[in-house]
Amino acid sequence: MKSLMKQSASWLSLIVVGTLTVFPSKVNAQNAQSDWQEDCLMDAEDYVEPNMLAMMAYRGAFAEEGIPGYVKFQSEFSSGDVTGEEIVNAAIENCMLSRRYTLERNSAYVEDVESQVQYLLRAQ
Repeated sequence: MKSLMKQSASWLSLIVVGTLTVFPSKVNAQNAQSDWQEDCLMDAEDYVEPNMLAMMAYRGAFAEEGIPGYVKFQSEFSSGDVTGEEIVNAAIENCMLSRRYTLERNSAYVEDVESQVQYLLRAQ
């Protein structure tokens, strides 16, 4: 009986230690994620196709972030007043794109967004 109790006690201590080890890291990860976009009501995507961001920007989805839509967007993008970086930042502010997708490490993404906007505007 003592051996069974010792075995149960060791399993219980393993479970407790394991639980204390696992859950705090998950809580810290959730806190870190919420620090990135604490004002978001929905989870931001880790990746959004550049052509989707281009289309959304053109259609005025980022008007609250200062990027106008349609004809005004076209003229401001053509004049350089709106850039691919501003579109990506607007998507982050709008809680569509995660802040984990940092611009410093993904400059090609910004270039892809700009290319997609240019392609979209040529097609208009």
